[in-house]
Amino acid sequence: MLLFRMLKSLRLKNKKGGPILEEILLIGIAILIFAIIFGIIMSLIDWSQVSFENLFG
Repeated sequence: MLLFRMLKSLRLKNKKGGPILEEILLIGIAILIFAIIFGIIMSLIDWSQVSFENLFG
């Protein structure tokens, strides 16, 4: 609830952001999402390799 109120107050008060700031934020969010997805995929690959080694080893 507190986080929602803070985001709402920031959105209403700060009208100075331009399109450059918006693009920077979107690129940052995209990089963050990509890093999270890449980390999940790599952990699944690592987990599967360990499981296959235990299964056939």
